[in-house]
Amino acid sequence: MPASTALADPTTVITLAGPPPTATAPDRVTLTVTIAGLFDVLTNTVRAIGTDLTLPSIARLRLHIADGRLHATATDRYRIHRDWTPLLDNTPAHLPDPLFLSTSDVATLRALLRRRLAPATRTAPATLTVGLPSPDGELRPVRLTVGSRRTHRDSLTVVSVADPDLPYPDIAALDARFPAMGATGAVQLNPQFIDDAGRLTHDGRPVSRRAGLLFHFRTARTDGEAGPIRITHPERPSWAADLMPIRIDQ
Repeated sequence: MPASTALADPTTVITLAGPPPTATAPDRVTLTVTIAGLFDVLTNTVRAIGTDLTLPSIARLRLHIADGRLHATATDRYRIHRDWTPLLDNTPAHLPDPLFLSTSDVATLRALLRRRLAPATRTAPATLTVGLPSPDGELRPVRLTVGSRRTHRDSLTVVSVADPDLPYPDIAALDARFPAMGATGAVQLNPQFIDDAGRLTHDGRPVSRRAGLLFHFRTARTDGEAGPIRITHPERPSWAADLMPIRIDQ
């Protein structure tokens, strides 16, 4: 049976450095992007959320703010999907902590956003209001409100879960382990992962598959193993996916 090389050792406990908190960080933070922008970053990363019940630390989508953008990251150890969308002007520079959303909550958010993807409302604001944390600091309510109306049909609340005993992988440290892009030998990739990568959206609509996915190869590691393959798409330049090649055991 083919086996995939994992992106990280599941027994290694590593932490992810998010945007630094400040002494004056508010208890409630409001983040505003467009409806289509939030739909895109959720859609383009949700398929890479981990599903292994023995690894609950990666069974979440990570959201954080950096460089005036809302970033989304998901990994299941064999691939990493990343995307971002610009913040609107009324958003602060930092979140006190990253947000971690379950797959089911991401699906709920996408369902509400999908109903507002008509041309007239695609660029309307989507506001995430991050509420007070629970006494143990592990739960924070996240309320999504779309458009300018404030009716029960235009808002919902999910929960960000941050368990200090189950830290999210340090993606930046993982990137540093691999050499720069360069020539490599033949590799084999999981076809389902490639299909998932092709199901991108931009501005709330599917990208043109005729433009095609671009594959970027890294030079082999010192141990001879091929590094991750980076996939990008010219119609969604904010998005990237890193896939580990399949290892065929002899």
